[in-house]
Amino acid sequence: MNSSLPNRFGKLFRHPVLLCLVSFFLCFLLALVLFFPLNPFAKQLEQLANQQGVLLQIEDPQLLFPFGLGATQLEISHPMVQHPPFQLQEVDLRPLWLSLFGSNPGLNFRLKAFQGDISGSAYRDGKVKMTFHKLLIDEPLGSQLPLSLDGVLEKAEFNGTLPLTGKNQSRLQLEIDELRLKGMKIIGSSSDYLPLGRLSFTAEAKGSLVQISNLTSTGPAFDLKGSGNLRIGRVAANSRLNLNLVLTPKSALDPALKDLLSLLKKPQSDGSYHISLRGSLSNLRLN
Repeated sequence: MNSSLPNRFGKLFRHPVLLCLVSFFLCFLLALVLFFPLNPFAKQLEQLANQQGVLLQIEDPQLLFPFGLGATQLEISHPMVQHPPFQLQEVDLRPLWLSLFGSNPGLNFRLKAFQGDISGSAYRDGKVKMTFHKLLIDEPLGSQLPLSLDGVLEKAEFNGTLPLTGKNQSRLQLEIDELRLKGMKIIGSSSDYLPLGRLSFTAEAKGSLVQISNLTSTGPAFDLKGSGNLRIGRVAANSRLNLNLVLTPKSALDPALKDLLSLLKKPQSDGSYHISLRGSLSNLRLN
């Protein structure tokens, strides 16, 4: 070991000006950690979100080293989304330092939701990149149809601009596994669950028009392929869907459901069913 190294550091820190600078910097960091006004800062973030139409509530804000903002829980909702507030845990927000010197500051974020992980970056102009990993899904389809979907969102990637209006261009890709419909007995099935298997979805948005270029599902009961578009309205219920589906039953499909499907739609020569869903989300028509 070089015995002169400790001596060099000793001489360095004996320099009074350098020692004062180091002491000042350490005291500044300590004061920042101890006395940084987190609650007003969190309130300001909530107000900025409200200006974008997003309802945000930060619980138990805390300062993270180095210079990050954390929270044990965060609630987020939007008036256009008919859903209870989303509960987010272990929130970690950290500024993108170089962006702070420009007109479009941004931040990196990481959090947990639905027992999975979400991470990404966001900027003041609405540019957002997000990655979702292993989120558990359990969502009702609506009050008019007493069914719900559950499964595991294995992976999803969003790259675009929020909200989906104006000259926005965005892209979403996702993979859901173990997907199934719950509540099937109410429509005559012998089992309460309809296994849908693995679903892949790709969509691109330009302004408020979302083009669904690929929708495929492979499961034990049937295979599904689809494409179409969704025009986003001022409120979710007024959004209009135009979706074409090809459903091919398999041997595991409940005979009662197959008979019901035959009553709704005449099968093609290959046994598949061509189905279209059209209309507003509050009044969808199946053809």
